[in-house]
This record gives sequence, C-alpha cells and structure tokens, in this order.
Amino acid sequence: MSKRVIGLVFSVSFSVLFALAVVHASMELIRVVNSWMLGLVPDCVLLSEFPRCEELESRLRIVGYASLGLVLSTILVGLALGRTGLALLGSVLLYLPTVGYFAFTMFFLAGVGVLRVLWYPLIDSELILRLGAITHVPLWTINSILAWIAGFVVPDLNPDFTAPIGFAFMVVGLSVFTLGVATWIYDRLSHRRLSTRGIYSISRHPQYLGFIVWSYGLLSLASAVEGARGYAPPAPGLPWLIASVAVLNAALLEEIGLRKSVSDEYSSYMRKTPFILPMPNKLSRMVRYPAKIVTGKEMPETRKEVLAVSCSYFALTLLLSLLVSYLLPLN
Repeated sequence: MSKRVIGLVFSVSFSVLFALAVVHASMELIRVVNSWMLGLVPDCVLLSEFPRCEELESRLRIVGYASLGLVLSTILVGLALGRTGLALLGSVLLYLPTVGYFAFTMFFLAGVGVLRVLWYPLIDSELILRLGAITHVPLWTINSILAWIAGFVVPDLNPDFTAPIGFAFMVVGLSVFTLGVATWIYDRLSHRRLSTRGIYSISRHPQYLGFIVWSYGLLSLASAVEGARGYAPPAPGLPWLIASVAVLNAALLEEIGLRKSVSDEYSSYMRKTPFILPMPNKLSRMVRYPAKIVTGKEMPETRKEVLAVSCSYFALTLLLSLLVSYLLPLN
C-alpha cells in the first residue's frame, strides 16, 4: 500500500473520529449551558407558573423582533460592503437559536431555549415558515427512501430516520471541514500559495461546504427531537437558507481575490474543480444557469455581480419553498 493511500486513510479516519468527538462534545456543552441558563430563565412545570411564563414571553417578543432586525441588518451590510466576516457573523447568530431545540423543557423559552426569541417573527407567521420549506426536501426524501426500504424488511413498520440522518449529516459536515482545515494548514506550512489537492480536489471551498452540511444536520436533528415537553414552535428552515446564501456569497467574494492574486493557477484550478459540491455536468449547468442569466457569465467577477447572483438565488429558493410547502407533506 502506497504512502499516499495510507495518508488518505489516516486523514479520513482522523477527521471522522474528530467529527464524532466534536458532535458529542457539542451536545454535552448544550446540556451544561442549558442547566446553567435554567437558573436565569426557569421552566414552567406547575399550572400556577404559567402566567409568569406568558408574561415573560410577551416581554421577550419585542426583544426578538428587534434582535432579528439587527442580525439581518448585519448580514445585509456585510454582503453589500463585501465584508465577508460581518456577513458570516450575522449568519452564525441567526442560526444559533437552533440550539434551543435541545432544551427539553415545558416552557419553550426556558434555559437555552431562550435563544429562540430571535426567531419570533419567523415562527409567528405561517407564510414565513413556508418560505424555508425547501430546506426540508433532502431530509424528507432520504427519510422516505429509508422508510420504504425498511418496510420491505419489516412489514407494517413505520420508522422515522430523521434523527440518525441529521446526526450523519453533522458527522460528514465536520469531517469535510476538518479535512479542509488540515489540508489548508499543511499547504501553508509547505509554502504553497494555493490548496488544490486532497479534499480541495473535490471542492474549492471544503470548509464552507462542511459548515453548510453540518448546520443542515443540526437543523434536521432539531426537527427530530421533541423541542419541548409542552409546546415548541417548529424549527424554521429559513435561517439555514439565509446562512447558507451568506456563506456561498463569502466564497464567491474570496474567489474574486484569488483570481487576482494567483490568476493563471486559480483559473486552471477552477476549470477542473467544482465550486462547492461535486455534481454531474448537466445538473451543474442547470444550477449555474440562473447566475448566467443574471451576469451573462459562468461565474460572477465583481462584488456587485456576486450580490446580484446571491439575491437571485435566494429569491428563487423562496419561490420554490412556497411551491414545495403546498405540494409535499414535509411536516
């Protein structure tokens, strides 16, 4: 067995083990933080405590609306000015309330669940909830296929694989992210200006791909767990959609800089390697077609073109979400 194969097996094995450890540590950290935050925002178990929770919910509602406005403004300013760090920070903050679905409390804002105040405007409106429906299509499709296969093995069985699917997405996403970071660090220590091998031969932005896949797994897991023993609003897909668009926008902006700093080498690399996710040529052309309509090019080359492409894809996914929400039983 060649050293290259041994190195590949070791890298992948280490990344998967590291990802499993991080997923476990993340769940344990949520549990610890939730226990601490229950002292600040206690649960409501007895009927006599419900009025207090209703009053707190009413007070926090305005905080939620104001906070969401501030976070969305941060993302928009970051995208408009080409400040990728600002846009990514806003995206992470927008996605953070997903953690609240692992509070397991009667009052859905108790403990770490209080993070969900940021999503009040989203969960208050059925229409806004529908705008993120397309994000649940991959999960629904995989779950339906696995349930169909399981039905052949054990008739009359009606299983739900949402939780293991979400966990698998999280492990895969963190593995890809870890491989990307390790390869990038190794190449910099080797004085390489551009990372093109290993995981970078499959995706030009493996760290961003890893984050998108991991965060989708967390959303799927949040949809699977019982968000509260009492009432919990559904996990909206729109925050994940916004965060993913912001991440892809950051990747496109980075490519503009890379084409300037390592022009010939990066142009050659772009022709051979997928932007974010490997896919068949016909499907790849279909995915890139809206960008070509907007800019007249295969890839945007200026900050304004990146913003225009990001907005067009976001609008398209919102329209598809409305259509999907009325056609498929995603809930």
